[in-house]
Amino acid sequence: MNVFLSAAVNNFVLSIPSHLMAYWPFRDRLRFALWKVLLPVCLIQITQSAFYGYTVLQGGNGQAVAYGIAPVYMALYFLSVKDDQFKVLFLYLFVTDYTMILRGASVFLEARFFYQPGMDFTSPTSTLLNLALLVMSAPFMLRLFSNAREKVFSTDAPMFWRTAWLVPACTTAIVIIFTASFEPEKVRSFHFLFARVLLLLCVFVVYAILLDALDGIRRQAALTEQTAMQEQLLALQRTQYEQLLQHNEEVKAARHDLRQHLEVMRAYLEKKDTDGALAYLDAYAKKLPADIQRTFARNFALNAVCTSYAEKAREYEIDYDVEMDVPERLSINEPEVCALLGNLLKNAVEACREVRCSAPFIRVRGTCEDGHIVITVDNTCEQEPVWENGRILSTKHEGYGIGTWAVRAVAERTGGTADFSCKDGVFYASVFLYE
Repeated sequence: MNVFLSAAVNNFVLSIPSHLMAYWPFRDRLRFALWKVLLPVCLIQITQSAFYGYTVLQGGNGQAVAYGIAPVYMALYFLSVKDDQFKVLFLYLFVTDYTMILRGASVFLEARFFYQPGMDFTSPTSTLLNLALLVMSAPFMLRLFSNAREKVFSTDAPMFWRTAWLVPACTTAIVIIFTASFEPEKVRSFHFLFARVLLLLCVFVVYAILLDALDGIRRQAALTEQTAMQEQLLALQRTQYEQLLQHNEEVKAARHDLRQHLEVMRAYLEKKDTDGALAYLDAYAKKLPADIQRTFARNFALNAVCTSYAEKAREYEIDYDVEMDVPERLSINEPEVCALLGNLLKNAVEACREVRCSAPFIRVRGTCEDGHIVITVDNTCEQEPVWENGRILSTKHEGYGIGTWAVRAVAERTGGTADFSCKDGVFYASVFLYE
């Protein structure tokens, strides 16, 4: 009974910290309350530890029990964490590699300094050694996990994550295949220690390279986004320029025809045909070119964006109301602010085009005061957006919407915020940009 109890307690005490460290990076991304996640983990672990102790008591290999129940823990992990499954797998294997290598180091120390023929590494000494190594390394590893977590969550590269998890998976496979057997004579040799230490170094090196790669991916995404912003702004300015040219041509044509219209009006008046003159005036007014010279903002670039979408709103019969109280020159990167506003207006126009039950509208407000710019865009929407992990799912393709993500990325780069909500058929977007 002492053997059973010692093995079961050893397995339970050593396994629980690894579970906690596995869930730590996702503590704010759980589908259920934390206690609802940890309770089944503890119950499964108690069951596993009991089987582990029984197997050791019968002279069997307790490691086989641990490997056999691992898929259950992984399934529970995927069920509990709400994020991209490949990201979840990547960080899960990260933690698994660390705990396995830590276990190997404690086994080596016990075999080296407390060697006994036939020892099974389930004694209190084994437990204390493993816990001591865990306590010494946990602060460093938690810091590493937190750093990895932020980089992993902020990198949207589906193709990358579909293959990146294979790196820690290979390390896990190597540990299981080549150093899984805890035979005292083999474990106490330095070959066993070197194998585990080198695997640990391999894990650190590979993860350092991967984290640098994530930085590269984010930088590349930022450059791509900036290029797209510049192109979008140029396209809007080009559109406005073309509209101005067209408007000028229409004004010239109207001015050229004005003399003839005056002669017609004179003829009606000479005949004292007031009704005919009024009807002719109404018909003539409808043919006059639209007044597109309205200035929405003193800043030329922002005005170009607002003017471009004013035309789209007029085309789709959307009530378009803009008040932009901003200076001629912005202290914040103009292309980024323009791209941000363009994304909001593009989404607003697309949402309004789908509205059938009410009159669609777009309300834009912008102010600049106390060292920050505030932009709000409210618009009607017939279908509320679907949220997942704090982000809006796209209605055009699989995955998250790019527009709102780009808006939030620009806001965060200035130290600001971007908030989105939907209530009673109206979508609200509020952005704070700091100088």
